[in-house]
Amino acid sequence: MPTFTARIEKHWIMRAVTVPAAVMRELGGGTRIPVVARYAGETVATTVMPAGRGRGRLTVLMDILRPAKLDAGDRIEVTLARSTDPREPVVPADLRHALQFRPRAREEFENGPPSQRRWIVRYIEETRSPETRQRHLELVLERLAERTARRPRKPG
Repeated sequence: MPTFTARIEKHWIMRAVTVPAAVMRELGGGTRIPVVARYAGETVATTVMPAGRGRGRLTVLMDILRPAKLDAGDRIEVTLARSTDPREPVVPADLRHALQFRPRAREEFENGPPSQRRWIVRYIEETRSPETRQRHLELVLERLAERTARRPRKPG
């Protein structure tokens, strides 16, 4: 598990650290590397994104930084381990069935990032009543179809 120290950078409202190229190689490379990150005494499952020149960018959470009294400009020690947890969620039967009849929603669901699919599954699974679950399911299908409809189509 590689450990490194980096300065916390501010990117718009987000905070991030640059992962050195040597650490990226040690993690096995790739463009989006699923990792388990440990910093400021907490552990979080996240993804290292590309940052150019073989380096990576790890978004660090303010919910973890604030209690540790850390922010942009401070240095932080980070330990990373490549995550072996599955990135794909188990799609519930009712969502899978509904997507069969909504091709635009299915296209957006399948082509979106794993984090979007995980969020959708969690949103539907966290409901308590069948009525609420159905409302959430319809809302998700509607939003997915809208996103597909707004996306510019490639000619041909």
